[in-house]
Amino acid sequence: MRLRVPLLLAAVAATGLLTAQPATATTAATVPYAADSGDPCKRGSTEGSLEWVTGPVVRPTVKVAGTLSDEREFSTCAPDAMYSRASFSAYHGTDKVAGGQVKADNATVPVALTLADASGVRTIDRVVVQVCRYSNSPVGISYCGPAKEYKAP
Repeated sequence: MRLRVPLLLAAVAATGLLTAQPATATTAATVPYAADSGDPCKRGSTEGSLEWVTGPVVRPTVKVAGTLSDEREFSTCAPDAMYSRASFSAYHGTDKVAGGQVKADNATVPVALTLADASGVRTIDRVVVQVCRYSNSPVGISYCGPAKEYKAP
């Protein structure tokens, strides 16, 4: 009897009946995004892609990938003492369910965020992207470019 059980398990494994097939996520679509600080020099700008991931996953997510640039290398504008921050806000209807930010100061930095509802239940139907600039000193100005809205495909 002891020999038959291992032989039976080996036969079942060989046929693939015991092989676990992980649930794979399916990508609904990838949408390009772009936003800037709204000033004439476009001192702060971000661009990349929003990838809506749906399917048999535990949490529906939006993967954000791209770059954020502050004070692009080749600009006719004089540098200032400010930095750029890109904000990514994910919504389900009118409820904000997730968000993330990336900061750049006189550089280009990668943007790599995953937005998902903390409860893991609600899907994301739109993402709002906005670039704002802030003073590096405690006293100073700040301003934001127009918020750009991207809807789930």
